Amino acid sequence: MDNEKIEIPLILELVRNFLAIFTLSILAISLVGLLLVSYAPDVQDISILFASGGSGLSYSVIYQIAGFSFVLAGFNILIISDRLIIKMKFWLRIILLFIAALIVFSIFAVIFKWFPIDDILAWAGFIISAFICFIFSLGLTLLRLKLEGKKFNKLLAKYKEAQNKM
Repeated sequence: MDNEKIEIPLILELVRNFLAIFTLSILAISLVGLLLVSYAPDVQDISILFASGGSGLSYSVIYQIAGFSFVLAGFNILIISDRLIIKMKFWLRIILLFIAALIVFSIFAVIFKWFPIDDILAWAGFIISAFICFIFSLGLTLLRLKLEGKKFNKLLAKYKEAQNKM
């Protein structure tokens, strides 16, 4: 049996992370946009992310989100995978990724004027929504890890049982 870890090529991992982040970003922005159109139509004019009046995201915003997703996918590979940082606790990796995401989003928000830079309420809303999304994604990640752990423990038990019968 080969004990070496099968590693996904860097470019494939980058593409996979980019597609996941981009898809989830577009879905989240679309959901928030629909909620704003329905329940707070006057608020949608604060940010260009939701300024479409419910007709959809503009091409330029989609490309901006793609750029954000690509940069974040790169950070994801650097921080979460063992390619660069070999020994680091899972929780520290998650916190670093969250901080990196906040910094990258803040830079993109300032450069592309996603919301008014001098509006404290807009920044507070961003930080609160980012924290909620972070908690939600962390919960999904931990659930996935728990389910995978159970699956591998069952497989290990079956393997040990098969080895004992030999």
